[in-house]
Amino acid sequence: MADTITILRARGRRLCKTITADGGVRGYDSARTFDMFKLEVSSLDDLHAILADLAGQRDRCVVRGAIADPSRTRGVRRLLHADPETGEQPTLRDVPRRWVAVDLDSVPLPTYINRESLFECGMEISSRLPREFRGCGFIVQATTQHCIAEGARLRLWFWLDRATTGDELRHWFRGCAVDFSAFTAGQVCYTAAPVFESGRDFLEKRLELMPGPGAVRVPPPEALQPPPPPPPRPMPTTETPAARDRYAWCALRNAATRLAQAAEGSRHARLLAEARGLARFVPSGALQESEIIATLTGAAQAAGKTDPREISAALAWGFAHASSAPIAKEPRA
Repeated sequence: MADTITILRARGRRLCKTITADGGVRGYDSARTFDMFKLEVSSLDDLHAILADLAGQRDRCVVRGAIADPSRTRGVRRLLHADPETGEQPTLRDVPRRWVAVDLDSVPLPTYINRESLFECGMEISSRLPREFRGCGFIVQATTQHCIAEGARLRLWFWLDRATTGDELRHWFRGCAVDFSAFTAGQVCYTAAPVFESGRDFLEKRLELMPGPGAVRVPPPEALQPPPPPPPRPMPTTETPAARDRYAWCALRNAATRLAQAAEGSRHARLLAEARGLARFVPSGALQESEIIATLTGAAQAAGKTDPREISAALAWGFAHASSAPIAKEPRA
């Protein structure tokens, strides 16, 4: 079964890094709006051809998500959720994919590995992935700072034998030194080769198709289901006001800690869950909505969420869908 890959184009913007003449690195241009289109892909060879073409197109990148509304694809923002301030509707939606990009950053390499050889680096790094990936064909791509900074800076692309969700991928790759944000629908995957002010790349090539069977066998869905999160602890009602306040404060503190420490790819879901759980304390006055918002906003920012409008929308949803956990008779802080 075929799939598609979503391409974003930022007109007039450079979506690749620049290696300066003195060996420094200059970052990407900032881009707020994009044109979106999709390409059909039905095999690892198709994917390789697309990536080879994108390597020379400095105003384009890839996202995992699918286009939400085919009638709105020009000059649009990269939104997974409606913007509560502007009213702009989502432009991307989360979908299962048969392809997967696996980002590895600063992964140590043995001294006997030639870092300029994508073949050697790819073989070494792929051996550290779940066993289903071993021996399969894949594409290895050097990111900008490979051979500049320490460790392997690579992206491995695989073709899967069934479409797989981001949640399944996060469970499948648990324990591996990969960037889980690459499994989210809106995360930008930069595909253009860097610009060299000296005019010459120090790597002979930045993209290589590795030999092997063209599709990775994906475990059945039931094997890739993460355990459900524990339900919120029940809220006490018969304690003294002092005990109630202490319980609420502990709940707020623990929620902020869990959110601040949430792994990439799970932060939004964690923010929603913590907002729902804490919203139970508002009707009784144990917590004020304003202090929950301030605390969770700070924790979300500490975890790496940078869009205040997305945080605000998630909190509003959580307050509107407060948890209905059963009520305990005694406080448990």
